[in-house]
Amino acid sequence: MNITVTPCVSFTSFVFGDSLVDAGNNDYFFTLSKANSPPYGIDFKPSGGRPTGRFTNGRTISDIVGQSLGAKSFPPPYLAPNTEDEALRSGINYASGASGILEETGLLFIGRVPLREQVNYFEQTRAHIVNLIGENGTKDLLKKAIFSLTIGSNDLLNYVQPSIPFFGHDDHDKTTPAMFQDFMVSNLTVHLKRLYELGARKFIVVGVGPLGCIPFIRALSFMPSGKCSEEVNEIIQGYNKKLNGVLDHFNKELGPETIFVYANSYDIFIKIIENHRQYG
Repeated sequence: MNITVTPCVSFTSFVFGDSLVDAGNNDYFFTLSKANSPPYGIDFKPSGGRPTGRFTNGRTISDIVGQSLGAKSFPPPYLAPNTEDEALRSGINYASGASGILEETGLLFIGRVPLREQVNYFEQTRAHIVNLIGENGTKDLLKKAIFSLTIGSNDLLNYVQPSIPFFGHDDHDKTTPAMFQDFMVSNLTVHLKRLYELGARKFIVVGVGPLGCIPFIRALSFMPSGKCSEEVNEIIQGYNKKLNGVLDHFNKELGPETIFVYANSYDIFIKIIENHRQYG
């Protein structure tokens, strides 16, 4: 689906996902997955270059896209104090570093907020909005709001990396890539349907990027310099294809009042890798 982006005067954004879009939720509980020290945040102007819990030197991709669409401020992390009323203005960010679609993803990092719990948090936000503007007002607000989900990378990383015997897992117990892809998609589908039932109507669902090209996977696979793991990237592409198919089905079943946009991060990043000089 090709979408033409035109900036809005103002819109509400509800952000779900992992460290790619976490705006600081992981700062509010014990976890080994934190971004609360330099050099995180060094280019983030609103904080004066101080860390904000974003796993980046500056803005996250959801911050950048939100600003491009006309947002004047960034949705604050749900777990930060006194952010409830922002739900009516800019929206709320529920994302959590190390989290995944599946409950067990990120277990090694101890604390994280899995997608199911992020949706639970949104349900609490919705109840707060109803208290402020009533059920009809809430339905109207959510109908216009954008719900973005950037998640799945950690689930797939857990799948492709060697298992840790101490945790009772064995590589021989692994399901096939096709079965794991289906398991991820079916779990994500449950959460998308739940958000729909809670009033979400505009969805952006981000596919998983080429994890076979990140240093961690290249080191695990002993890849020569400049090469990506084709085996891992094929698993990612298989998942993305199935995810895109489900979103197409939702559009046919629930459209035109509801829209699901698939964001093809895989091809964007491959293009950057292959033409890196062009991108600086």
